[in-house]
Amino acid sequence: MAEILTIIAPVFLLIMLGYGLGRTRLFPEGSSTILIAFVWYIAIPALLFRSIAPRDLPHPDELVLVGSYYGSLYVLYTLAVLVAKYLFRLTMAEQGIFALSACFANGGFIGIPILEGAYGAEGVRLLLLLLSFHSLTLLPITTIIVERAKNNDEGPGILVRTFASIRQNPIIIALITGLAWSALGLPFPMWLDRLTALPADAAAPVGLFAAGLALSRVEIAGDIVQAAVATALKLFLLPALVFSVCEFVVGLPPVWVGSATLMAALPSGMVAYSFATQHGIGSRRAATTVLISTAASAVTLSLTLVGLHAFGY
Repeated sequence: MAEILTIIAPVFLLIMLGYGLGRTRLFPEGSSTILIAFVWYIAIPALLFRSIAPRDLPHPDELVLVGSYYGSLYVLYTLAVLVAKYLFRLTMAEQGIFALSACFANGGFIGIPILEGAYGAEGVRLLLLLLSFHSLTLLPITTIIVERAKNNDEGPGILVRTFASIRQNPIIIALITGLAWSALGLPFPMWLDRLTALPADAAAPVGLFAAGLALSRVEIAGDIVQAAVATALKLFLLPALVFSVCEFVVGLPPVWVGSATLMAALPSGMVAYSFATQHGIGSRRAATTVLISTAASAVTLSLTLVGLHAFGY
């Protein structure tokens, strides 16, 4: 248990520090935006590029891991849409936002230090591999649902707007650049390794502090029952689905199973709240989901780690 606390406690203490200082005058409005931009556009891409470029191309078996994770994810996404439609009677656009909140993990900020503590560099590499497809898969389908709900029948226009944002996604750019570098067998000199290591090493601490700062500006503003259900889907059902598919259906290696399960157990990311705010749909519910799931994940992630380690993962 001490080992689990060593992994979990620093992560959430740093989030709490950011949350507490975010409510003081030391960090005015907009501070979290600047830090998040650094982590999202510089630190995480540097970490991803550095983890791919100097190594051989990912093994085809790793696509099985991706397929197992996202197959499970879209089962849950579909279930979340059905829950939102038939249990809560939400509109079509709200159903998409609800499902996004129940599926989109805070992998870039909370996930990196958790996976590094649990499985070292290999865990981070697998997390980044899975994270690379997160925005590529979840945001387009949710955008299409929301746009269609707005009676926007411009099919090609929806697709153009959706995939234009993907092309500019720094995670996707870093992934493609790293894969191309590896495929071409280009040298990865010490100076480049050092250059990318500096921002890469800052990804976890700055990301956690920035997450706390961002959460300090978010308040629980209603729809608590719906947010609690989305949280339960995210923190309990999704990890169970991912673990079952990776272990019993596909039979992946233990570290892969553990890494995928931990990513599935991460709390809802701020991307869901930002997406909801951008479209003016369900932002209160998304904000409440992010807050509740982040707070609850301090316990649920600990329990997930205890279970995985107890059974040799």
